[in-house]
Amino acid sequence: MYICLNDLDELNEALDSSPLGDDEYWLILLADRHAHQLQEIVSRLAAKTMRFCGAVFPGLVVDKRTFYHGAILRKIRCKTPPVILPMPSSSEDAVRNLPAHTELIPEGETCLTFVDCLSEDIDILLSSLYDRFSNHCSYFGAGAGCHDLSDCHCIFDNNGLYSKAALVAIISQPSQCHARHGWNRHTGPIVASRTTNNILHELDWEIAETAYRNTLPENLKSTPPELFYRDVTPRYPFAVEYPGSEDVVRDPISICTNGDVVFLSDIPQGALMYLVEGTPDSLISAAKEAVKQSMSDQTESLLVCDCLSRTIALDSKFPSELRVVYEEVNAVKPGLTVEGVIALGEIASNGDQSVNFFNKTFGICCFQ
Repeated sequence: MYICLNDLDELNEALDSSPLGDDEYWLILLADRHAHQLQEIVSRLAAKTMRFCGAVFPGLVVDKRTFYHGAILRKIRCKTPPVILPMPSSSEDAVRNLPAHTELIPEGETCLTFVDCLSEDIDILLSSLYDRFSNHCSYFGAGAGCHDLSDCHCIFDNNGLYSKAALVAIISQPSQCHARHGWNRHTGPIVASRTTNNILHELDWEIAETAYRNTLPENLKSTPPELFYRDVTPRYPFAVEYPGSEDVVRDPISICTNGDVVFLSDIPQGALMYLVEGTPDSLISAAKEAVKQSMSDQTESLLVCDCLSRTIALDSKFPSELRVVYEEVNAVKPGLTVEGVIALGEIASNGDQSVNFFNKTFGICCFQ
């Protein structure tokens, strides 16, 4: 359910209109236009002793439209109470705070994860979750935060607001989750020869910025560092090779004065990387394929996550992607609502392989 949130009473009225069951929680996906109101929202709802959790995102998707205000409200049935994990997190945190895989119904539940996109070691968190649950569940989620990548409280629950944290909930409902991006290799492979978390120091043993510029088309090689995120990243991001699966796109977000390149997500030391490029047609086709892989006549509801930087890359064609996704969903289940977020990183996996934090990717979770 989407609400415009013209005033906070609208949120209270919407939540009060549908009482929660014993194992239910309200999931609140909030547009970042309301980030300054988050403390008041949480305080109001906590005072009502209402069970809730949620995250802040640059935008919301409802059917064929994108909204930059308002909230999406959904009831979720949880195996155990949702957990807030401080980041960076560890496998020990997962063991201490989350149920064991033996408590899950095989292929009957979904691990929902929303994480502050500015957190360190997001891939380590996802690896810890996969080590804990493996193929006993599917995985879906997104990177939370504000569109300008400012440091903010973007994760919340009954107990307060959090930054550099992750919200993890085990949903008592099976799902089909897939992610596709549509980016194709342009140059490479290039070795990520020296990295620290999400900072790339050297590519092929050269200063990362120098090596990056050398891979670009001639007209972009002299782009000033402050314009890289606007003029280069939307057209030529990088991807990390993962044998046996689609390359994982990594979004460069800034160039440092010392030649380091900062990415939105971690770059493994020694990884093989490729400069990639995409066209509106290839990106839209990939989103359509993800929907086809996930939808069935068993689908009862769904969530999507579409990367903010992907919307920039598609530019005026982004509404076309939303329209294609909506039409593909409704070809299988007429009248089914498409809801989701414009994200700062995407998580979608059926659990048949390790879970990654994607960039510039479209993800979908079809609950059954």
